[in-house]
Amino acid sequence: MQLGSSRKGRLRNRLIVAVLAAVAGGAAWRVATRRPQLPAPAPEPPRLGYSTNGAHPQHAIQH
Repeated sequence: MQLGSSRKGRLRNRLIVAVLAAVAGGAAWRVATRRPQLPAPAPEPPRLGYSTNGAHPQHAIQH
């Protein structure tokens, strides 16, 4: 039985676990601190019907 190889294997496993934990922690930190993006401004809705100031559309006037 070789004690040196199992000790190296344990060290390698610990390093892999530490790297994975650091990556997972960094990803969680990035998600938690990310500013939410504002939605794109909506286009102006179409104007329906006549305006309230007394004006009327030009195509409605028929002579």
